[in-house]
Amino acid sequence: MKQPLYNTGVLFKTLIKRDWFKLVFWILGMLAFAASGAGKMEVASNPETASTLYTMFVKNPAMVGLFGPTPINNPTNYSLGPIFGQTMTLITGLTFAIISIIYVVNRSRKEEDDGITELFRSYSIGKLANTTALVMELLLLHLIMAVLLALSIEAQNVAGLNHLESNFLFAFTTSAQGFLWGMFALLFGQIFSEASTTKGMTFGLLGLLYIVRMLTDVTNLSIGWFNPLSWSYLAFPYVKGHENWLAVFLTFLLAFLLLGISYILELKRDVGVRYFPERKARLHGKKGHFGFPGLVLNLEKKMIIGWLLASFVLGLVYGSMFGQMDQFISSNKTVKELFVGNETAASAIRGNFMVTLFSILSILIAAFGVILLTKMVSEERKNRLEALYALPLSRLKVYSTYLLTGILSVILAQFLALFGIFIEQLGNKNALSFLEIMKSGMIWLVAVIFVLAILSLLLGLVPRLAELIWVYLAFLLFMTYLGKLLSLPKWLENLSIYNYIPKLPVEKMNLSNVLFILILSVLLILLGFGAYRRRDLITG
Repeated sequence: MKQPLYNTGVLFKTLIKRDWFKLVFWILGMLAFAASGAGKMEVASNPETASTLYTMFVKNPAMVGLFGPTPINNPTNYSLGPIFGQTMTLITGLTFAIISIIYVVNRSRKEEDDGITELFRSYSIGKLANTTALVMELLLLHLIMAVLLALSIEAQNVAGLNHLESNFLFAFTTSAQGFLWGMFALLFGQIFSEASTTKGMTFGLLGLLYIVRMLTDVTNLSIGWFNPLSWSYLAFPYVKGHENWLAVFLTFLLAFLLLGISYILELKRDVGVRYFPERKARLHGKKGHFGFPGLVLNLEKKMIIGWLLASFVLGLVYGSMFGQMDQFISSNKTVKELFVGNETAASAIRGNFMVTLFSILSILIAAFGVILLTKMVSEERKNRLEALYALPLSRLKVYSTYLLTGILSVILAQFLALFGIFIEQLGNKNALSFLEIMKSGMIWLVAVIFVLAILSLLLGLVPRLAELIWVYLAFLLFMTYLGKLLSLPKWLENLSIYNYIPKLPVEKMNLSNVLFILILSVLLILLGFGAYRRRDLITG
């Protein structure tokens, strides 16, 4: 087909018809995530509350690393708008980016792996038609989402968040990140040989840029202009005199540049051919590869090693924040006024920081476990398990292998992250012991195992709805990130498993809660296996 864009409109209509429900669900979910907290943050507009928040979120470099910076340099100016802009912009942009990466890879590289793209090419379809239709859908989606997000915040008529231009700046700077990272995924899909590698490389770049921005935000903010992820908050929505649409312009400019490169690469290759193809297989497998557990580990070893290494590096970065936090405590007079005595201030701030840090870290590691466990249903959809079941292989072995691989991997990832934190903060004056860090951090694995237990039940009962676990993970992140700040209803807090985990070292150990959650997790896993053993295999 000489016309590369031929029948793009037909494919665009097909995509919309196929994905309309998913897209509507996506829009409503993101509106609920990003806009629902606006009215709940009115408590922060109280001058006394704002002053405390200014001390904790603006002057504390550790919290700046987690939430992002703000140019506000006076607590009296740290009103509802700047508070919302600082706490919500980065997390919303990241959420948009993650969903876009998954969606683009599934609709481009994965469909090529499954032979769907080759089937399209057998008809009168241009070489770039499928890619262009996907880009049009993604761009239209983010533009609609940006407009609806801005209008939904404006409609709440909350003082400090009722400036339409600021609301549009917030909405477009976060939506632009979603489109940008979709284009990163599209580019990597042209380069690498399979969907899992494409996702891994895109998420790896996202994680790397996140770590880099944590370091630059507390040392030299101007360097952030060289980091595309930092553009999500360098527009500084709701901060009068500092609002800047340049970040939005740069985000879209880079996105279309990546699209152009993707077009060039796709035009120069055939379907199924990649610039970094898979390496040739060995003539004889290693002994460790024999048996189903060895097969699973061999297939997933690259991703597991990558996540384990990333967890350790992230731990090192987070560990460096403890030293910055100690300096903040010792040099800030306001901290001493908020707490009784400097030692009490140090213990309280460090303890609460550890709770926030370890809980967010465990959610990231839970995502690692979810990706590993959902491999079971993705292999099932590709009819690979059906071929294996022709051999003397029990469903119990398949189910337990994927489940134990996920559980053991998240335990090791959490340990390496905490070990990285321990190593990095050893040089501090008030360094925490290995036991203190491990006890406060490993307890969150109870919640991670519960999340994997819910997923195992979904995989057994309704595998086609297994991706709903990502909705629950997003809810956990939202509640952990902003739950206390928004003063949300108690019933909503009770839906989060993290609400029942002992928050060491701030709270005392609650062994009964921990045992109950673990027993409930085991029951969910057993129910999931019972359902998996009885149901038919799914395809497609």
